[in-house]
Formats: sequence, C-alpha cells, structure tokens
Amino acid sequence: MASLLAHAAVPLIARQAFPVPGGLERRLAVVAVLCACWPDLDLLTLAFEIRPNELLGHRGLSHSLFTAAVVALVAGVVGFRKLGLGSRPWWRVVAFLFGAAASHGLLDALTTGDIGVALFAPLENGRHLAPFKLLPVCPGGMNEYFGAWGMWTLANEVLYVLIPLALVVSVLRDPELKRRMAMTAGAWLAGVVLLRTAMPEYFTPSVARIIKPVGTTEAGNPKDIPHDDLPDGKLVTRLSELRARGLFDTTLAPANPMWSSSFFPAWFGGEGGRWADGAPRLVWRTLFGFQAPTEEQGKAWLASSDPRIFTLAPTEKIDLAFGRLGFPTTRQSLAGTHNRKPMPRYWNGRCNGIATASMATPEPFRVVDVIGVDGSHIRFHPNDVKSLLALAYDEPKTRLPIGDVCDEVKFDAGATCSMNPAVLVLALLNRLGIAKDTFLIDALPTIAKQYYAVASARVHLRGEPHPKGSTPIDAALAPRVVSLVDVDMELTLSSTTLAYARANVKDPASADGTRYQKVGVVPVVMKYEATLALDADSELIGGRWTGEPADGPDDVLIVQGGPKLVKGDRLPAADEIPWPFVRELAKASADETSALPTLDLRTQCDGKCQ
Repeated sequence: MASLLAHAAVPLIARQAFPVPGGLERRLAVVAVLCACWPDLDLLTLAFEIRPNELLGHRGLSHSLFTAAVVALVAGVVGFRKLGLGSRPWWRVVAFLFGAAASHGLLDALTTGDIGVALFAPLENGRHLAPFKLLPVCPGGMNEYFGAWGMWTLANEVLYVLIPLALVVSVLRDPELKRRMAMTAGAWLAGVVLLRTAMPEYFTPSVARIIKPVGTTEAGNPKDIPHDDLPDGKLVTRLSELRARGLFDTTLAPANPMWSSSFFPAWFGGEGGRWADGAPRLVWRTLFGFQAPTEEQGKAWLASSDPRIFTLAPTEKIDLAFGRLGFPTTRQSLAGTHNRKPMPRYWNGRCNGIATASMATPEPFRVVDVIGVDGSHIRFHPNDVKSLLALAYDEPKTRLPIGDVCDEVKFDAGATCSMNPAVLVLALLNRLGIAKDTFLIDALPTIAKQYYAVASARVHLRGEPHPKGSTPIDAALAPRVVSLVDVDMELTLSSTTLAYARANVKDPASADGTRYQKVGVVPVVMKYEATLALDADSELIGGRWTGEPADGPDDVLIVQGGPKLVKGDRLPAADEIPWPFVRELAKASADETSALPTLDLRTQCDGKCQ
C-alpha cells in the first residue's frame, strides 16, 4: 500500500486549487484527509481471518469507487449541510471529497509489490492495477514501514506523485506561472532521471527480468528434485521428452487427495489457543495476554464433566486427558506464541505444517472421544486434531528446499527471490506429472512466507520454441541458449488460510452430531507466465518470469517422512505431546465407520498410544 502520509498529502495539495465557500477551508482539509486515509483500516480485517483476496479484505470494498462515493455523500451531509444540501456549492464539496476518497484506491493501483485494488466492488471483486506502476510498496513488516524503507517509500511518492501534483495545482491556481512551472518541471524530470540512474535500488520500483541459468542457490538446482522413484531413476529435463510423455496441457495431480485448513496462527495462540471462542475474543486475549488454566479449574471441569471442556484449546485437552493439571503442555505452547514473547514481524503460524499434514493424512472430520488416564471423557473436535497435526508436521523428517528461502528486504524482492521458472516447471512435470506426488510451494517471493500444497497444476506451451533474438540473457548462459519457449502455469493450491469456521460445520446426516462436513480442497489459484531457455538438446537450462507481476514462487519444499521426533516419540515443538497419540487421534478422526471413535488412555489406546 502507499503510505498514509502520501494518501493524506494528495487532498491537501489538491485543495489549494479548490476555492472553498463559507470559511470552511480547515474543515474541508480535515475531512478530505480522513476520506483519503480511512480505507487502510481494512488491514484490521486480518485480525479476524479475512484474507486480502476477499471482498472485505485489504484493498477490497473499502478501496472501491462506489465506497468513495458513499463516504463523500455521508461526509457532505454530516460536515457541510451549512452549504445547503443539494446546492451547487454543496455538490462541489462532495465532488472534491469523492476525489479525495477515490485517490486512495487510485494511488494504490499505481504501486508494485502488492495485490491489486477492487476499484469496482461490489459489482465485481477483481483486483486491478494501473498499466504502469510508478510506486513501490514498503517491503517487509512494521519494522520497515516505520524505518529506513518507509522513508524511501515516501521519497518515491514525493518524487513521482506529490511534486507533479503540486506543479499542476500551481498552474491551475495561477495560469501566469506556466513558463516558470515549465522550467521547474524540467528540473523535476532531470531529477527523476538522475535518481533512477544513480540509485535504481531505491527509485526504480521494479527490476527488468532477464533469462538466468538454473543451478544456482536462488534459482534452484534441478538435481535436487527427488528422482529415485521416476522411470530409470532419472529426472526428465528435455522439452522434447516432456512433450512426448504428454505432460503439457493436461491436469497434473497427486495420487492422494488433500485438504485445506487454517494455519493456526500464533496470533491466536496456535494449538494453545481456544479457536472455538471466535476471532474477536482471540484477538482480545492476544492483545492483552492470557494464562493457562489453574489446577483448581482443571479439577472443577473434570469433576462436573463441564461441557466447556469441548471448547478448550487442543493442548488444554491433552493436559486434562493425561492428568497433567499443571497444564505443562499448554504453558509450553503459549510460550511460543505472540501471547508470551515480542510480537513477530509477520502473521506467522504453521502453514507448512498443516500443508504437509494434508498431504500425509486423510482429513479429520469426526469427534474423537478420548478416555483420560483417570477415566474422564475428553472430546476432540476435528479442528483440534488438525491443529495437532499442523504442530506435528511443522518439523518433518526430511524437508528439502528447491530454490532459496528469501531473506531479502527490497522494493522488488521478487527479482532476486523468485526461483527460476525452469526449475518449477521441471518439479511440476516430474514430481506431480510422473511421480504423482506433490510438494509445498511458498507463493510469496519475499521475506514473508505462505506455504501451500500443490493440489493440481497445468503447464501450457504458448507455441513452438523460437529464436532468442534480442531477449536479455545472462552473459554466462547466453552461449548455451539455442531457443526460447513461452509457457503458462496454472497452479491450484490447497488453502492454508481458512477461518476455523470452515471445519466447524456439522454434517446434517450425522445422527449424534459428532461428524462434521469435510472441507476438502479450497483452491488458491496462482497463474504464472515465463520464458524458458533451451540448449541444443532441448534441455531446460534457464528462464525468466514474465506476466504481471513478473514474479514466481520463492521456493518449493519436498517433504518426506513423518514428523521428526525427540525423546523417542515426542514432537520437537511441544515435547510434552507424544506423536503416537496424535497419530492415532488423527486416524480415529478420519474413520468412516459408524461408531463414535474412541481412544482409551487407560489401556494406552490398545497399545497404540504408549
């Protein structure tokens, strides 16, 4: 998003060319600034699990031209009825306020490095960007926004928007200044050229993409893609052979279905958070802190078979089931969340853990009755089970990154953090197309992370290989490149950003109310365009991202094996929790039989949960 200072400055500068009747100059300035800045309050929707691509998410309805018109009318009625509602001066003020409110979305549409703007919501929720993007978005998190990168962002906004706007306003106020303003505009243009040339990393919002080779740390090395289970134990890397196998223009999917879930964010307490409380209460508890239950509370709940037990956090239920009334598991979990340590820079959670779990296990959808060591009955909701699976698979036995994990903070991090498209194409066609196995993908080519499992993919060749012509190619790679080929990729990813409520819908066919509707795959569709480089043998040896934006994913993760365990059978992130218990809990929650699944800790789950 553009900075609040820039959003506020636009109507303040524009007002200098707008005569205000009735001595309302100061009021109009204040109201116009509020109209221009308020849309970014939609960032608060993140705290309530509303994602940016949703209508009410960031850069959604609040940034639309329709909302700008409504806000301008309301502000005109409330603040300027003195001019006479419906009078010509009143309508002029409303029109100016509409311009102020609309300037927010239009300014955001000029940025690169963020999603588009829903300018035409609620008629449609498509996200739009200007055909040319002048402004960078402040990279990273709050540290950068209020630090040096925030100042560089503001410097770009002054250079590309505020100075030109001030020049135009000056001419509108006094046409006699045209000659002088022409000289000033020339000096400004010379300054733009100088700054873009001398300091491109700070005054060029995007970097030109060139064909780069595979095999580097950032690009990813095709040799690292697992191939032992492929025919002849070899990775297929030639375009001719990939085409002969019929891997293009067909749906590539893994053999096993997967499912979508929340990433159980640390903001809400993760596996130590009471997700059933709902987002508002979780936000409150996070902001002001919360403690694990006391031993007295635990004893009281168990003694009365309190129905509130069903709404407790997964770790609280584990503590009760195992008779640990000091709640050590819950304390351990909360110590690793926003509740107990300084706020992390990002909205972090276990997206990679839940994505891996969805690849490795069937979807939990049933309540499981766990009989505790003291004979008490503790019922686990499917969301509880998913949260514990996310915790378990957060650290798998084998996690092989292809491409580098981004640690760059730049205006155009995608230029250096995007993996090479040739490597992604080879991973998709070999792992998903031939081996029928999937992997995780970090869809954000920035220092922030968002992992999804690839549910399916389709790779399309946009024509035959063609000469390289004048396409910019890395100097070291250029002698090997014989031809280029353009491709489109459409990836259907399994969402890891759902609200808890998606898995809290009871199956109407369940007589006892202990079955919930399966979520299945909630798709997150990512579309990429790229140009791939081929050598004389049609080997894929490099590529560059094209399209809008010209970015690809950060890296992919090949995950194999179950959770990495400590102390014999314990989970690394919570060594109070035995993996055999979580494993059997997940199996029971995915059981299709009619009887209510039960695990009895008094008998160590028939030898399964020791």
